Amino acid sequence: MWKFPKTIELSISLEHLPVLETKLQERILVWEESGFQNFHPYQVSAWKTKPEALSHSSVSFDFLYEFSNFESIFFFLFPKSFEKKSKSHLTDILRSYIENKTNPKNKLTFWESIEQWRKKPLQLELGNVTIVNASLDMDGLENPIDHRHLQMVSGASKLLLRIGYLKGIQYKFHHKTFKPPYPKFGECYIKTRDTHLDKSLGKVYFSFLGYLFENQSDEYLLPYFGLNQLVPSPIRSQIPNEIWNQWIEGETTNWIESNVNGEEYEFRPVYQVSTSSQHHLK
Repeated sequence: MWKFPKTIELSISLEHLPVLETKLQERILVWEESGFQNFHPYQVSAWKTKPEALSHSSVSFDFLYEFSNFESIFFFLFPKSFEKKSKSHLTDILRSYIENKTNPKNKLTFWESIEQWRKKPLQLELGNVTIVNASLDMDGLENPIDHRHLQMVSGASKLLLRIGYLKGIQYKFHHKTFKPPYPKFGECYIKTRDTHLDKSLGKVYFSFLGYLFENQSDEYLLPYFGLNQLVPSPIRSQIPNEIWNQWIEGETTNWIESNVNGEEYEFRPVYQVSTSSQHHLK
């Protein structure tokens, strides 16, 4: 006779949070005093924080969840699906509670606006650029771009990743040069269609999701270079490390991306640097 499980243990974590560990602990202690109602009906069994460089920190939570009769049967039949959706739900809750406190809601001051404008990248200098196409299972994931309609086939959406070496960044008044070994750097796009006010669908584009490094643990540094938009965590966690094994040994090409404000791949072209005429990346 089948024995259906009654509970499940789950663990989630967030790293490189832009808040001091002591401040993060104070915030979580407030939640603890209220019985962690923000995670109800999940019960928090343990949590811990760790300090990180540059005044950042990380946090992890362990949860216990008691199944209803239906959920117990569903988990017995589809354990991976239930666990994936639960972790995604809990991570979204945790991120929203932290970001609501971490992200400033007040308008930038005049000098803060000037500083933000000064640090805004004008163009990226890349090496050995290549394109990787991938399929993303959207089961349990929300649309990362509210104003766009995701193009999906059998529950999967198409990703396009442009990857290469990050060699330099040109700003308005200065230039940042990276030294070898250059960091492996990428841009992630997802296939979408425009949504009009009358809810009709428009043209198909690959919409920009954000930047990424080969090592996800280094991506908290991207905003320090003015590259503020990161690939959403639920999608980033599904991008395999194998995408970074695309280069031909000994081959060296240099590329320029000048429209870093574009929202679609089609309007963020890169051009090969050469003494002859410029060429679009194909």
